[in-house]
Amino acid sequence: MFGIGLPLLAIIAFFVLLTYSLSHLFAIQAHMRLEAPHNMLWVISRAQVASLRLSDAVGSRAAGQIEAAELQRDYHVFLSRLHLLGQGPQRRQMEAFGFADRLDALGRGLPELQTRIGALQAHGDANQALEIERLLAPYVTTLGQAANEAMVTEWEDMGAKLDDARDQLWRTIISMVGILLAGVALIAHALLAIRKARERTHLLDQEKAFSQLLISSSGENIIAVDLERRCTVWNAAAEQLFQCPADAVQGRILGDVLGFFEVGRVRRAIDEALAGHSAELLDQPLFHDPDGDPRYVDLRCFALYDGERIIGSILLIFDVTEQRVAQREIAMHRDHLEDLVQARTQELDAALERERATAELYRNFGTMVSHQFRTPLAIVDSALQRLIRRGEKLSLAEVRERSGRAREAIKRMTLLIESTLDAGRLDAGQVEINSRCCDLALLAAGVCHQQRAATSGRVMAFTAPDNMAPIVNCDPTHVEHILNNLLANAIKYSDADSPVRVAVRCTDNEVECVVSNQGVLSDLGEGGPDSLFDRYFRGNNAKGHTGIGIGLYMARALARLQGGDVRLAQGEAETITFILCLPRIAAPYAALSDMTEQSV
Repeated sequence: MFGIGLPLLAIIAFFVLLTYSLSHLFAIQAHMRLEAPHNMLWVISRAQVASLRLSDAVGSRAAGQIEAAELQRDYHVFLSRLHLLGQGPQRRQMEAFGFADRLDALGRGLPELQTRIGALQAHGDANQALEIERLLAPYVTTLGQAANEAMVTEWEDMGAKLDDARDQLWRTIISMVGILLAGVALIAHALLAIRKARERTHLLDQEKAFSQLLISSSGENIIAVDLERRCTVWNAAAEQLFQCPADAVQGRILGDVLGFFEVGRVRRAIDEALAGHSAELLDQPLFHDPDGDPRYVDLRCFALYDGERIIGSILLIFDVTEQRVAQREIAMHRDHLEDLVQARTQELDAALERERATAELYRNFGTMVSHQFRTPLAIVDSALQRLIRRGEKLSLAEVRERSGRAREAIKRMTLLIESTLDAGRLDAGQVEINSRCCDLALLAAGVCHQQRAATSGRVMAFTAPDNMAPIVNCDPTHVEHILNNLLANAIKYSDADSPVRVAVRCTDNEVECVVSNQGVLSDLGEGGPDSLFDRYFRGNNAKGHTGIGIGLYMARALARLQGGDVRLAQGEAETITFILCLPRIAAPYAALSDMTEQSV
């Protein structure tokens, strides 16, 4: 604390005394400046001289020795001197001397003086000259007295300033002596500091020699660099690891000798250490031979301090190649075990999912039996009871009608069961896809033919593309199932006298089969158009029609299994349009002349 306090006090004293001395020197300079009162003696004296010269010029003009113009010039000079005394700082100084009122009184006689000067210029009369001299005499006297007063005031002021300057100079001299003493104290402290620094340097050299002995004998790889990244320590272990002798590295920038230290991650770690932050870098590859296997090292960097000042960084490098090899082998075994466990887990998850799907299938089947099968069973039961009670009384036509109703109800139940089971197999992932190249136009034409045979009297217009081959990669059985579903819905939910239109068209990457019919969709719920493809969803227009709401769900699911999709198109008003799209395969186009724009 004493080593810091003494020079600090000396510097403070040095600064205070120097400031004090400078302020007094500035004060002396300000006092010694020539101010307005110092010029008053000259101004008044010049005015007095001008009055005397005018008096002489008046006498010379009366004697005829000078011209009138010369008299006029001396008169104007006299007036200018008087005017100067009556303006600005000169006026204030004359007021301070007590002569301002007298000059004002004399100024009131200037008109008479001017008149007589004019008369003297014209005639050179001696009487006029005597009167002019009489008028000028008070000016000469008053100006002489004012000049004496100005001289006395100036001398008194100069004496006061000299006395004040003498006092200021003594104070400045004393301050300079204090500054000299402060400088002596600083020099003495500097000499003591140099002596202590030499002692510390000696101790530091001893510690450095001891540290170098410890570093050189250490089995770890130890490297030290200064702030410029120049190597200062390179022990024997580092020589062996990097295969580079210490003489080739010490005193040089590490990156210029070994490329390992120019790697971005290594360089950033050293920069962090030089900034005062420890850094760690694990599993960094070290290549001795570009074509050989690398060694792996862990690098830890720490800052080197001299007191609180950073002087460099120390690098501790550990060869972890063998540990890395062992860890890699352990990781391979662990990954293999994880793969086995994951595979087994997936098998168990798949089995569980199948079990859940089966349970869901049975639950859905039970729900469907209780809800959808009630009406067909009621029809069958009613028909059979009628036959039992009135079998002998019924005609053959009535028996056939009752039997036909029962068969239709049973057929409806069979279709419902098949649809439910198909949906269950689809959810359980038990549907197989056997894809091959197919002409979607031929498949669509065949489905249209089947639907026409099943629903005689309905008009179905089919249009095939005329510029591209509608070849797709699909499972024809599933595609026919999808198209049958879309056509059955179009027939079911449209008027009997309205046509159902089927068109196949090609794009760059897809082939689309568009099925449209007259009708209006309403009350689709919060899900919008996509809710049509939800399982068991039925809209308001489905009332009075058989079905359980899984046809569109299965159509979209089967299409997506084949890389395609089924979507509802936003088309014309009062028209419902569904589009089946499948991936297109480029192939030569086979003419389908018998399928273009025809009624099937």
